Amino acid sequence: MVSRIRRMLMAWVIVLSSTVPGHGQELVDFIVAVVDNEAILYSDVMQSTQMYFLQTQTDPSAMTQDELTALQQRLMTQMIDSRIIIAAARRDSIAVPVDQIDNAIRQVTDQLSDTYGSREALEQALAQDGFTLRDWHRLLRKQKREEFQQRRLEEERFGQIRVSGKEVEEFFYTNQDSIPIKPVKVTISHIMATVRPEENREGELRARIDEIQRRINAGADFAELASQFSEDLESARNGGDLGFFSRGDFIGEFEDAAFALRPGEISGVVRSSYGFHLIKMEEINGNRARVRQIFIQVPTSDVDDKRTYENLSFLRERIIKGEETFEAAAEKYSEDIDSSQDGGSLGEFRLDQLLVQYQSVVTVLAIGEISEPVKVDEQTVEDTYHLLRLDGRSGGSKMTLEEDWDAIALLAKEYKWQGLRNRWLVDLRQEIYIDERGLDSSS
Repeated sequence: MVSRIRRMLMAWVIVLSSTVPGHGQELVDFIVAVVDNEAILYSDVMQSTQMYFLQTQTDPSAMTQDELTALQQRLMTQMIDSRIIIAAARRDSIAVPVDQIDNAIRQVTDQLSDTYGSREALEQALAQDGFTLRDWHRLLRKQKREEFQQRRLEEERFGQIRVSGKEVEEFFYTNQDSIPIKPVKVTISHIMATVRPEENREGELRARIDEIQRRINAGADFAELASQFSEDLESARNGGDLGFFSRGDFIGEFEDAAFALRPGEISGVVRSSYGFHLIKMEEINGNRARVRQIFIQVPTSDVDDKRTYENLSFLRERIIKGEETFEAAAEKYSEDIDSSQDGGSLGEFRLDQLLVQYQSVVTVLAIGEISEPVKVDEQTVEDTYHLLRLDGRSGGSKMTLEEDWDAIALLAKEYKWQGLRNRWLVDLRQEIYIDERGLDSSS
């Protein structure tokens, strides 16, 4: 997962550098707009673009130069509009509680940590593009404060908007060609198998870390052995020292073992999805601790990958032949504990919310059909294969007033709100000083 993030952010650095005026020379920042005596800098737009790629996980290398320029122009326009509304909010003394901002930052951080696999992986992703977590939180705090100020003022002005039945019908018949189709929703089940190394290879690596543990028990220095044998090369240079971390930063197996130790104590061998760990507690203070580790990776091979695929293929054939039901097989063999207890059922999802690997398979499945094993990599530390069964499909057709009144009414209300907001912005532009200079430094 981390390697994919690094590739994505490195691509962003390359794309960003190609948009900088005078590429090859040091960028001289400049003002792209002034709103109510507050300057918006070129670097602000670049930072906003950077945050967009990070938070949406969009790969910038997939964009053309024209698409990237259009995105930056759109973000700059949004920044100007936001600054106009924020200036009005300040004029009306709109304040936002600090705890509301703190909760929003915590929620975004937790969501991205889950997406990237851990808080550590998120920090690594940020570091690849020159951010520390503190830098990013500072930017996020400013973004959320302004977002909430803007939202509160808009709610005060437009929160009571209503649409009549006649307005809903007029909106529908006027905008039939642009009204989106119903989102495709699918109900799916799966059986998951993790790609794991052969037992003899895992046994060899277990014997290696057992030997290291024996030497520690015999009096050898933990830090010296970490420097010699740990395969976490970054911490090995510091005698295995991982520095201070908090609960939630690392994977559960590692943290559970670490926080069970007292200063000076050394764990037994800990098996995680990364490999084997020996952990020595150095300092602990509540939910923060500093430990050293010796890490031996347990890698998988193409042989392991092929074996996992073939095992699931064999299971699929048994289910198709009626020798075993999908539900019974999921309960017996699936490594997704949560869904296995429910016969492998994952529930209903919008098709566009599924993993890309899932989407391409589910799209062509018939109801009740079971896919060939589908590989999903870089979602966790370990690669997995899945048998997918399509249990139901809905949506994909045009909305009608009879079947989709509530959804169309919501679109009509949003359309009316946007029109009123745009007219309000026109009025505000007459009241608030604005100087738009553009993204071209020569303008």
